[in-house]
Amino acid sequence: MEVTLMEQTMLEGFERFTRKGRSFKPRVSIRARGQMGFNNGAVLRFELDKYEYVILYYSKEKNLIAIEPTNNANEDGAIKLVKKTGNYFFSGKSFLDYYSIEYGKKTINCEVKSEGKNLIVVSLDICEEKQ
Repeated sequence: MEVTLMEQTMLEGFERFTRKGRSFKPRVSIRARGQMGFNNGAVLRFELDKYEYVILYYSKEKNLIAIEPTNNANEDGAIKLVKKTGNYFFSGKSFLDYYSIEYGKKTINCEVKSEGKNLIVVSLDICEEKQ
């Protein structure tokens, strides 16, 4: 379909959406083996392809996990981010065990509650089992 000059003028300032069929809402999954993964929405939103490690934080009082992407392998607590096509994840087993965060039955998907500059905050209260 050809776009006329008048239609081009009307569409000035608009961006064409071409990425149909994917979810862009960022989510973090906690897998049965203790791995923690990012969906496509999280990989894109937080530009995780630019980072090699993550650092984890936990607020027991608020039941929140914070994930800070980094490239500093020597930073205390840095965990290697594994990148495979369509699958970015890291081993969260020791973190989950240390803070007695339940996992192991099924994969659960958690919504990203808030986000700051270079920080992904996940609420463990907003999770659902993967069907």
